[in-house]
Amino acid sequence: MDSPIRLRFAPSPTGELHLGSARTALYNFLFARNQHGHLILRVEDTDQTRFVPGSMDRFIEDLRWLGITFDEGPIIQSDHADRHREIAHELVLRGAAYYDFSSQAGVGARSEDEYRSGRGVYRSPDRTLELADAKRRVDSGEPFVIRLKVPDSGTIAFDDLVRGRIEFDFSTVDDTVLLKSDGMATYHLAAMVDDHDMQITHVMRSEEWLPSTPKHLFLIQSMGWGAPKFAHLSFILAPDGKKLSKRLHGETVWVGTYRKRGYLPTAIINYIALLGWNPGQDREFMTESELIESFSLERLHKAGAIFDQAKLDAFQRHYVQQLSVEDLSDQLRTYFSDQQLEVPERELFDRMVMVIHDRLGAFEEFSAVAAPFMTLAEYDSSMLVFKKSTPENTRAGLAAAVEVVTKLDEAAWTNHDALQAALASTVTDNRTNGDVFWPVRVALTGLLQSPSPVDCLWVLGRAESLRRLAVAQEKIQGLQ
Repeated sequence: MDSPIRLRFAPSPTGELHLGSARTALYNFLFARNQHGHLILRVEDTDQTRFVPGSMDRFIEDLRWLGITFDEGPIIQSDHADRHREIAHELVLRGAAYYDFSSQAGVGARSEDEYRSGRGVYRSPDRTLELADAKRRVDSGEPFVIRLKVPDSGTIAFDDLVRGRIEFDFSTVDDTVLLKSDGMATYHLAAMVDDHDMQITHVMRSEEWLPSTPKHLFLIQSMGWGAPKFAHLSFILAPDGKKLSKRLHGETVWVGTYRKRGYLPTAIINYIALLGWNPGQDREFMTESELIESFSLERLHKAGAIFDQAKLDAFQRHYVQQLSVEDLSDQLRTYFSDQQLEVPERELFDRMVMVIHDRLGAFEEFSAVAAPFMTLAEYDSSMLVFKKSTPENTRAGLAAAVEVVTKLDEAAWTNHDALQAALASTVTDNRTNGDVFWPVRVALTGLLQSPSPVDCLWVLGRAESLRRLAVAQEKIQGLQ
């Protein structure tokens, strides 16, 4: 019987939850659930210099908000520091690492661009020290780091689950630091040790880690461990074709930004799932269970996916429209409360939600969309006149509308059809819709574009509607 599939999502507490990291977590989650596997949340905090207080709490809360759940964790990587140090020294004994005492002991990291440019890789002169001499210097208290001792020649290869067969030449791989002078492991050591100890079978991570894979494989092989299967996920790209990053693209790269703006987690999950993965059959809108059922590694893309804000907004509007008015009202009230915004009284709020339901995207738009119901905008009297009408006809049409709605009883003011019939009854052979419906709309909102006049009457109610109509009648009196 095959061993159970075990995956981990392993963020560092160095900032907010990036959309790319959220997608990595999502793919791990979908694959784990699809394969009835086990998913672990591991906090990789060994680099204390980059630690941001509160970051991981927000990270975890954003993951929870998205609905990405874990079977275990959070496990704190620094709690295993003794184990990491043990393996670092074991690698030295096995000839796969060495003690580096040189003045450049902190040097050695090389970017992918530097690899490609053909520059030499770092090899410390201390890699040729006799082990006994090196250990005496360690025992005497001399500062050191432990570096991986990469072979001078040869290759190492693996089969990536996204990219196929990949081979690396050792001559392009640095003697990377495994254990820093403060006794803490680097990512290269800690992640591989933890993956082994946690029996991780599959590692799904960003393609930025692809150049580090030969180091990781060499370390794993040097310890005699079995390697997990690697799947290096494509980048999420900005519309300019560059990797989506805070430095270049601001706060739009963070999940928390969309949460604060009032996006639905279902919209974000559905959209980012399709940034780098194709479910087939031209499907777009998918529930979590459908995503889980359809997910497969074979359909992951090698090429980067362009993040399209308009497309995300379309997903948001779709999922808002799937909500009942009651659910949308409840979610909006929760959003307003979380954002410490004032919520209108319940009856008025629910009527506004019903009217703007089909026009709402992100919840932060609510105030702007519902603004006509909250406050009458300042407007010029000329706006009351429809482009094919005249001030005289507008005065007559507005007066007729005011007369008929004033006579309506309270029950009619709560009946959308009754309000529609009342306004329609004032339209005659000599008085068009533009003479009635247009000035009523402007009178109730102060805007040229707004919900229908009947919607506005229904939401605002008798007293407020009549007050605003009276203001309009005063404005139109002196217009020639």
